[in-house]
Amino acid sequence: MTILNNMLFWTCVILCVISVYKMYLSKRLEEIQPREFAISLRTYRILLVLAFLTAIFVRMYRFGMVPGGFNQDGAMAAVDAKALSDYGTDRFGMFFPVHLTAWGYGQMSSLLSYLMIPFIRIFGFSPFAVRLPMLVVSLVGLGCLYGFTCDVFGKNIGLLVFWFASVNPWHILQSRWALDCNLYSHFFIIGIFLLHKALMGKWKNMYLAASMIVFGLSMYCYGISIYTMPLFLLAACIYLLVSGKLKIKNVVFAAAVYLLVAWPFIMVMAINFFRWDTIHTPLFTLPYFSDSIRSNDILFFSQNILSQLVLNFKSLLRVTALQTKDLPWNDVQNFGTMYLFSFPFAVAGLCGLLYEFRKRAGAVLLFLFLCTGIWCGLVTNSVNVNRLNMIYYSIILLAGIGIYEVIRWMAMPYLKYGIAAVYIVVFVLFVRVYFTTYSNEIGVLFNQDFGAALSSLKESEAEKFYITVGYQQNVAITEILTLFWCEIDAEYFQGKISLDELPYKEKYTFDGMRNITIEPSENAVYIITAEELVLFDDSLYEFEQFGRYYRVGKR
Repeated sequence: MTILNNMLFWTCVILCVISVYKMYLSKRLEEIQPREFAISLRTYRILLVLAFLTAIFVRMYRFGMVPGGFNQDGAMAAVDAKALSDYGTDRFGMFFPVHLTAWGYGQMSSLLSYLMIPFIRIFGFSPFAVRLPMLVVSLVGLGCLYGFTCDVFGKNIGLLVFWFASVNPWHILQSRWALDCNLYSHFFIIGIFLLHKALMGKWKNMYLAASMIVFGLSMYCYGISIYTMPLFLLAACIYLLVSGKLKIKNVVFAAAVYLLVAWPFIMVMAINFFRWDTIHTPLFTLPYFSDSIRSNDILFFSQNILSQLVLNFKSLLRVTALQTKDLPWNDVQNFGTMYLFSFPFAVAGLCGLLYEFRKRAGAVLLFLFLCTGIWCGLVTNSVNVNRLNMIYYSIILLAGIGIYEVIRWMAMPYLKYGIAAVYIVVFVLFVRVYFTTYSNEIGVLFNQDFGAALSSLKESEAEKFYITVGYQQNVAITEILTLFWCEIDAEYFQGKISLDELPYKEKYTFDGMRNITIEPSENAVYIITAEELVLFDDSLYEFEQFGRYYRVGKR
């Protein structure tokens, strides 16, 4: 696979360099012009439907089961969503928080949890239900990407971009599990699509208001929005005013709608920056987090800003141009975020954007979108894929433009079929790996065996449960996974109700088994690791295996 990636990469580099050079020469020599290609309406519709079906299938096949298990951050969002659905509070009892407490030292954006509520109400509390919001929003983002591209660059580029996004590894991976920050990229592209619709003239105020509502909601997707979204909107506002696309009254209207939606989140950031007290309102809570360390993730709060900036630049290159291996749940080995050989197309697409489309308002919005992503990568310390998720839609779009430019400028009539064939092959290879070896690997990292063992406790009538920190070596992670898989009631967790059982703090114990006194006379069930089996007498206990974990109960 490495040899194939290298061959394809350098082939793409050569094609892109030649295409960009011809693009440059065409501004000086009239005889050098691109070869436009036409697609019949029937063929276009067939290809569009195939792209749509491909996108749906690869994102929904075995949905809820792959990836197996559940990530602890996603579990936390789901547990808070269940509490909000049941009681209108998070799991700690905070009334409709604008921002979630999460681990205490590091907070979590709230929008994903709120989006989970209707799905929990309809389908019940399950991995399938709480992952659905991310899938739905991802598909909406995909549709808005297509719509925006068609509106700005034409239907041919729109089709190319839609196909490229439909089979894109980053887009597929993040749509199949629940992580709050991954919402941000989708809300960003949805907002840009609606903003550009407003610039097209028809129903301007309606689209403008809709875009500002979406941009306002995006603030609740991820904390980095506080220093990225306002910057993008300010830059877009200046451009649209100077170019005459919007008038002052439009900007005032847009700002009012945006602030109406976003002000609670902005206020939470101010409360925590200035260390004010938590504010309780009849509608929601604006919390202060005394133990927060999130400011350590921002360049301007670093001890050595210059050296950190250099590290941030390297991280930005690593997760975009180089696509080196990231966290296991963010990419698949040998495929990267957009297939390892694809980035030259994005560079060619950027050149096409600057050479051929720069006078279009939508192209400027795309360029500002890209610049905002670069700013995010430079200001956020040591970014990985999910911290920089907002940049990938712009890269996907540029790569699609780049493929289009290469096809137009290269005098090779069958090149488009060759490019299509290459992406079909690598996509099939990616899908094969994703649903086999990668699925097994991520199941371990997402604690699949542990989740199965914990789920078995729901049927137990034992008075007490002892749950090992085991391979986690972390009480907080172990507890949040227990709350998720055992579907523990939020008010029982808080100690407000008894449910005819021992109080939560007495019923559930989280520790290594070597630190627990094992009493055979006690009506208890233990969740342990394979290494802790030696602590139990075979004649007194029975064992049920769940992969690397065991459920242990009295005979």
